[in-house]
Amino acid sequence: MKIKFLFILFLGCLTFPALAQQETPKSVWIDSIYIDGDFKDWKDTLHYSFEGQGMNYAIANDNDYLYISIQVPNQAQQLKAIYSGFSITVNLDAKEKPGPTVVFPIPDISALRAMNSKEDYEKTKDRRQTGLNMIRAIYVNGFKTIVDGKISMENNYGIKTAIKIDSTDALNYEAAIRLNQLNINKDEPFALNLRINEVTTSRFTDMGNMRGSYGYPYYGRDPYDPYGRGSSPRSGTVSKSAPGVWQILKLAKK
Repeated sequence: MKIKFLFILFLGCLTFPALAQQETPKSVWIDSIYIDGDFKDWKDTLHYSFEGQGMNYAIANDNDYLYISIQVPNQAQQLKAIYSGFSITVNLDAKEKPGPTVVFPIPDISALRAMNSKEDYEKTKDRRQTGLNMIRAIYVNGFKTIVDGKISMENNYGIKTAIKIDSTDALNYEAAIRLNQLNINKDEPFALNLRINEVTTSRFTDMGNMRGSYGYPYYGRDPYDPYGRGSSPRSGTVSKSAPGVWQILKLAKK
């Protein structure tokens, strides 16, 4: 019996490290593709999905670029993406923390103000295409060699983006970012965050301490201070940015 127990323990020592050290998922290798919002260049379908924001996406790379494709079927989510932008963030430490970020699309502010006027709003039949027509720039943040802010869609930084509504009425987004701009080590894992830049707002009312020392309400003790805190209840709103979805992965090798 003792020998049998030691043999089982020995097998457990062999198998446990293999289970604990799972291999980091890899991006998909893909030959250089043309960034135009059309997914026909991708040899695989959108193999990831994020129900939290209703989007399907894929991640790929070649020797020079990291590629992202995102598709959003729902029109309400499409409007959020068109008017607030998608964000792509890379963290080189493979942690869910800030890093170099690309935001696209960015509607032109003056054009957006004009559209928000009553007359223009009533004339707009499809706000999605109107928003797409107002895109003027890409926004970047956290890159070592690029100043934070807007850059041209026709830039020399190795950042390419495209967005369009396809024949199935889905919103297609593509981006390519040069690996040397991201400084990704081809042998080390990194964290990637994708999100629509939507902000959720909720209202709150803080009624204060509503109970006395025996657990009974303070009602009636003082008509000018019914909550027992010397002031009126606080109320307001809390805004929170959507966290998006995180992936920990390595670059694929040909």
